[in-house]
Amino acid sequence: MTDIKLCKDCNHYKKDWFEHLTGGGDRFDMCYNPVVSENLVTGKVKDRFCDMMRMEWGKCGPYGKYWEARK
Repeated sequence: MTDIKLCKDCNHYKKDWFEHLTGGGDRFDMCYNPVVSENLVTGKVKDRFCDMMRMEWGKCGPYGKYWEARK
């Protein structure tokens, strides 16, 4: 059995509670991993949508390349 790396179990995941409470689902949940979302010019961390980061063309990819377990 393989371990599936889910964004909700990642250390850099942040749930968008407003969308969950109003029935919007999880499409606006954010990834704050500095490797994935850091601006290389300014050093500021931008928020990125988890579902976009896990797409085939996203930085983290479907296999969770930058996934880190919660502490």
